[in-house]
Amino acid sequence: MNRTGAKPKVMLAMSELFTLLPAEEEHRHIEFAKVAEGEGIEGLFVSEHVVMGPSAGALGRPDNPRQFVMPGMQDPATPWPSPLIKLAAMAGATSTIRIISAALIAPLRHPITLAKDLATMDLISNGRFTVMPTVSWHTEEYQSMQVDFATRGKRLDEHLAIWKVLWEDTPAAYDGEFYQFANTYFAPKPDRSRLKLWFGGMEFRPSFLKRITTHADGLFMGFPMSEDDKALLDRTFAAAGRSADELEIAGWLVPSFPDDGPADFDATLDAQLPALVSQGCDLIAIKPSNFIDDPNGMAAFCRHVLKRIDGMF
Repeated sequence: MNRTGAKPKVMLAMSELFTLLPAEEEHRHIEFAKVAEGEGIEGLFVSEHVVMGPSAGALGRPDNPRQFVMPGMQDPATPWPSPLIKLAAMAGATSTIRIISAALIAPLRHPITLAKDLATMDLISNGRFTVMPTVSWHTEEYQSMQVDFATRGKRLDEHLAIWKVLWEDTPAAYDGEFYQFANTYFAPKPDRSRLKLWFGGMEFRPSFLKRITTHADGLFMGFPMSEDDKALLDRTFAAAGRSADELEIAGWLVPSFPDDGPADFDATLDAQLPALVSQGCDLIAIKPSNFIDDPNGMAAFCRHVLKRIDGMF
């Protein structure tokens, strides 16, 4: 957690860039990864849905298509590439930039299979991989996958316990409500000193606090973290024998939009960066399509972002 007001690093969203690139040019996200690495960006992240149902768009659409697409305001026909395949391609095209799977919906997968995918991502990226498992929000997605939506939190907790067992024990065994196995040999194992687990949420519920004190290396916050929130984290982590200072904190740069056209990056940064740093953010998440429409301008945008942040510290 950034408690000293140090300059934060930057990570870029490589999902939901609908106004920047058409779906048939998904391959250019790999180009973006190489460009961002060359310009000194710290990390790239992608989010996901596996499938969607009609209620995903029940609340309509954003006034400006460049805005963040909130739950209930998403076109059900939106293309969502497989995140781990996409990130593996980015890892193979780069050598230093961090590769982050944000909002990976773990309960829609079997925990052993997913544990193998995550371990493999750690190895092929040479320690640059971070994963943020989540339960997400879309009921129809769970229905299509024949997974009980009501038990998604409990299923995620079993995933986390199973990953720990598989990644540490040989042979491994687990006896839970949803998953059971014994005498299971799992290899290759990831290097847990470098494979990072992040979590995200909209409030510090007791179940969320328990999850992060047990497993988290970082938080990707969906809400401004107040001094009271930071004090709660300190108390909760201390009670668990940990320090909240161990956590990486990431926060969003969220622009306001004109009636049409992209948002003003400089105005957004000036208005929000000091508050994000005061909230303890070590990394600032930026969605390029909020601010630019030309995919050929990605390198210039990255340079501008870093130059402006440098100038504020």
